[in-house]
Amino acid sequence: MFTRFYDAVSYVFSSYSRSKPYRVDGLDRDTRNPQHTRLLLDAVGSPDRVQRNIKVTGSKGKGSTSRMIAQLLEEQGYRVGLFTSPHLIDFTERIRIDRKAIPEADFMRLLSDIEEPIERMLQHMQPHEYFGPVGLTAVVAMLYFAECHTDVNVIELGRGARYDDVNMVQGEFAVVTPIMYEHPEQLGPLLDDIAHNKAGIITPELSGVVIGRQVNIADSILRTESSRNGVPLQALGSDMDVVHVQTTGYATIFDVHTKHEEYKDVQVPLLGRHQADNAAVAITVVEWFVGGALDVQNVKNALMQVAIPGRCQMLDSTPKVLIDGAINRESAEYVREVLHTLRYSRLHLIVAVPQDKDYQGVLHVLAPLCQELWITTVHNPHLAFPKDAREIGSLFVTTHEVQHVKEAIEQASKTVGSDGLVAIVGTQSLVGEALMYFGVNTRDL
Repeated sequence: MFTRFYDAVSYVFSSYSRSKPYRVDGLDRDTRNPQHTRLLLDAVGSPDRVQRNIKVTGSKGKGSTSRMIAQLLEEQGYRVGLFTSPHLIDFTERIRIDRKAIPEADFMRLLSDIEEPIERMLQHMQPHEYFGPVGLTAVVAMLYFAECHTDVNVIELGRGARYDDVNMVQGEFAVVTPIMYEHPEQLGPLLDDIAHNKAGIITPELSGVVIGRQVNIADSILRTESSRNGVPLQALGSDMDVVHVQTTGYATIFDVHTKHEEYKDVQVPLLGRHQADNAAVAITVVEWFVGGALDVQNVKNALMQVAIPGRCQMLDSTPKVLIDGAINRESAEYVREVLHTLRYSRLHLIVAVPQDKDYQGVLHVLAPLCQELWITTVHNPHLAFPKDAREIGSLFVTTHEVQHVKEAIEQASKTVGSDGLVAIVGTQSLVGEALMYFGVNTRDL
């Protein structure tokens, strides 16, 4: 029985850590075995098979879309479980019911309950095999949701789908947000490979799949997978759409047209035109889940309550602060779009993007917009940061390099002026440290 939460979280990562000396780098299809998660789910009673689950994958917007789906369902009167990853500050953020994070005591108890089957299965694994930490956490989540009698659960997958531990959870509906070039070392070197990996969320037991705006090759691969598995598909741009999108300093306003209803003057307290797309996808899958149109006012109420820390989040502070987890060129272009809608006299930029992510793309998009740039790192021993980031930034603007996020925030805030803006952009660990610095609640939203 775990009595310290730290020990429980350490145990979640222990199998993965022990296998590290025996593992080789490579594509997920060659290095991961998500079937271990399925076997563990079955060993503890297959809790996912007696629940209604909506699964979400994609490259951009899956976290936002997952929260919108959960909020819409809650507004419909459902008791809603939500599983997301990674966490920003508190590990319990990953498992929620009606927006409230799982209590540490419940997490420790449920993990203790499955320790025996975990250890029994580990005895039969090869040294290079392991239980994925996100897979183990998903098993705890499904047990918690079953125990608390949720009506429906929204399950956010990891970086892929076809070889993703969380995809072992049985789903009723699936959502695929825009697919972009990411994780080529794990998902494949081409966008085709990445789309093929994400398309693995479309499995025969699904009642339907909703996809966001996709580039042509991703759209084709998703439609082919849907047809092959006999799963009906609805796509943004053909089966539903977004019109009249406007952005303000603190919200995005738009209309959504679906097969069932016109939802006019919908607002989300999130910045960026892409959030309107996310909302349209979320509305469509919830319509499909309930079997028809939603009450327009309920939709408005639900989406106005969506809170997503660190996703183009504006803090009510002086100077203004914008925080976003962009780690590639495409995501940085979304941030640039948001910045163009805001008013400020001066922009200071803080960036921490690991060396295995598209730090060059982020800097090439955002550095030309600012007056000064700070390159920093985070307190995450698993991340390595590029040595040439300052050199790249200096091609565009005066660039500083500091060791700690706190130092970067204090320097940038002190010199930007009261009517200026500090934009903090990079890895989720950076987002978490920034939110912690500003005292933002990430646990119960």
